[in-house]
Amino acid sequence: MYKKILITLFCFSTLAVHAAALKTDNPVRKPSGQVGVMSEPQSKKITKYSEMLADEKYAEAKSGLTAMVSRSGVSDYVQAVIYQLLGHIDSLQGNYTASAANFKKSIDLDAMPNTTHFGMMLQYAQLLMLGDNHAGGLRALDEYFAVVDEIPSSAFAIKANAHAQLEQFREGKAAIKQAIQLEEKPKESWYQLLLAFHSELTEYREMAEVLNILITMSPDKKTYWMQLSSVYFTLKDDKRSLAVLELAKKKNLLEKETDYMQLFKMYSYNSIPYKAAETLQEALDANKVESNFKNWKQAGAVWYEARELKKALAAYDKASGYATDGDMDLTRSYLYLDLEDWSKAIESITSALQKGGLDDNKTGNAWLMLGMSHASLKNYSQARTAFNNAVKYSKARGNAEQWLNHLTTLERKAAQQTASSGP
Repeated sequence: MYKKILITLFCFSTLAVHAAALKTDNPVRKPSGQVGVMSEPQSKKITKYSEMLADEKYAEAKSGLTAMVSRSGVSDYVQAVIYQLLGHIDSLQGNYTASAANFKKSIDLDAMPNTTHFGMMLQYAQLLMLGDNHAGGLRALDEYFAVVDEIPSSAFAIKANAHAQLEQFREGKAAIKQAIQLEEKPKESWYQLLLAFHSELTEYREMAEVLNILITMSPDKKTYWMQLSSVYFTLKDDKRSLAVLELAKKKNLLEKETDYMQLFKMYSYNSIPYKAAETLQEALDANKVESNFKNWKQAGAVWYEARELKKALAAYDKASGYATDGDMDLTRSYLYLDLEDWSKAIESITSALQKGGLDDNKTGNAWLMLGMSHASLKNYSQARTAFNNAVKYSKARGNAEQWLNHLTTLERKAAQQTASSGP
């Protein structure tokens, strides 16, 4: 019947929550007048209007309660109950400023039992904050703190949130720490708020401590692992940063391209090229990372750094398919030359020259390497053509001329061998 009222009370840290923390015989505050006096007709009307809330008949309930409270001779206690109900109606409709005003009227009547009175004081502070009056909410909280025997942990959490809205990060940090210390099992959201305060205050070591707690609380929440890795990296603790990412990968928490790229970069940063290449290759093969020129080129580069030339070539071959100029094919040719695979080198260099887009230095070098590859296969005619083209480029000219002279010697020897092996 009172479902919606209960939901609202719950959202405002209900009276039941505070009952354990507040003492009804608190000597600081003595309710004035006679507490709890309500006639039977008044009780029936209060019940009737309360039931209307379950049916969302807010206007009717509000009209009836307003009429009741305006009559003469209504006791302070009955007025306090009515203003409390009017406050609940306003809160259910999202009119938090009006709700706070009605709660304040009920509180000022000073006619409710201590437990209810103090609970309303806390709710009043929250309503002010919900109405974006965070400074007023904090003042109301201070008034509440001054009269209760024991402050519940949730009240400090409310205070911390208000300080956060006002960007009072140090005050907010102190408040949420108090909430955590008072609670046997602090809420995950409280640690998240503490983490936010440490972040705003650039307290990275403290951030790492909180993130480790959050990971213990929610070990499958990827965000915490990624944040912890980033924090350790900021603290220049690169090994821990990488270790956190490795653990996240083992737990199958890496999902997005950015996750895999972060792990790839951490391996590279820690000078572990093989693992960097392996990570990126696996992600590319599994379509976890976009297959494009940049990513395949990076994979090739780290495979090359790991001295895995064949794997580097395979990655560069993929990159070449996305290339718009010959630079990638020229890079491939260097690896083929290292492997002394002259035919593949010729194929790659030819492709680079056909695609174009190379500056003069690279073009001259390409012709020079093409000539060397042909010479290695004893294709002297093609080698001479390539060296003659290389001579046209200033930085390749000297080496090309030397090769042309050497080529003449090679051709002479080849002719002599052919003559001596003849019939």
